[in-house]
Amino acid sequence: MFDAMHRPCREPPGVHRDCGIPRFVSVGRTCQDEQRSGGKFGRTSAYLGTPLLCRHNIPTMHRRRFLLASLGAAALGAAGTTLRAHAALAAHFDIVYPRIRPSRDAHAAFALAVLDLALKTANASYTLRSADIEMERARALTELSAPNGMINLHWTSMEAQAERGRNVVRIPIHRGLIGYRVFVIRKERQADFDRVEHFSDLKAFMCGQGLGWIDTKILKAAGLNVQTSTYDTMFEMTEGGRVDYFPRGVVEAFTELDGRHQQEPDLVVENRLLLKYRSDFIFYVAAGEEALAQTIENGLVAAYRNGAYMRLFNSHPYIQDALARAKIASRLTFSLDNPFLSEADRSIPDEYWMS
Repeated sequence: MFDAMHRPCREPPGVHRDCGIPRFVSVGRTCQDEQRSGGKFGRTSAYLGTPLLCRHNIPTMHRRRFLLASLGAAALGAAGTTLRAHAALAAHFDIVYPRIRPSRDAHAAFALAVLDLALKTANASYTLRSADIEMERARALTELSAPNGMINLHWTSMEAQAERGRNVVRIPIHRGLIGYRVFVIRKERQADFDRVEHFSDLKAFMCGQGLGWIDTKILKAAGLNVQTSTYDTMFEMTEGGRVDYFPRGVVEAFTELDGRHQQEPDLVVENRLLLKYRSDFIFYVAAGEEALAQTIENGLVAAYRNGAYMRLFNSHPYIQDALARAKIASRLTFSLDNPFLSEADRSIPDEYWMS
């Protein structure tokens, strides 16, 4: 039975002056309003998870018991939160990615720097190591789906079909620069490309792309003539004149030609054209390792919010050297559709893309 001195509380939301118990009441309402709406015992304290009660609607003989029980519940809740936090911190991720071919060390360095930043920002415990063998894209994606795959992480182009049934982190690693394509050509062919003024003019040339690449599908869908082969062979085919140009991501082309100058000394980056479509590398994580994918995503989101990602992007030589040499703003740009994106890819916020 409530005591004879009971009266409804008319204080605004907050903490009661006399009993110090927090209450969860809609803004602009009082406990009396809640009682009238039938919410006297139906709502709970945002802090303690207890019924909406205060000094005035608790029997006098039970006030002290109520306070002690409430404080005890709060202490147990805090202890549980601490234990959960320690459990999360105790998780350790052993991350294995495909062995990097020597010619692509520079590309891998930036992706690994982004991965390292994400995991450190998420306060994760982890080790990074490469598998014993190199893998083409299709093989790597297959390994990610295998029950006992050799790897549990890979970075490659976003694509609806590849993402289906896999854990993906939908934050572009290079802010979309993989979809900014410059052309690797023989240097004496520059005069031919100087005559290109419209996208349709490119249909007179033979384009080279890698086997199984999403870029191959995008360029074919745009109506270009495309011949495919392996990555290394494509440079040889361009050098030998079997293809006219080999589109590469703006952050890939210059580094690759620097490393291959002895092998293909006549190859250069064409100096005035650019193909642009929405695409980039994202992290793919093995089936069953949702916690790793979520940790990477959480870390990347936090790194964007605290500015750490942009500091890395704006200072890393792999990115900045490519942008300085490509002179994107001065190029004649042809924008293409990428019909192979998932709806989730299309919904990636603009803040994660180059503008």
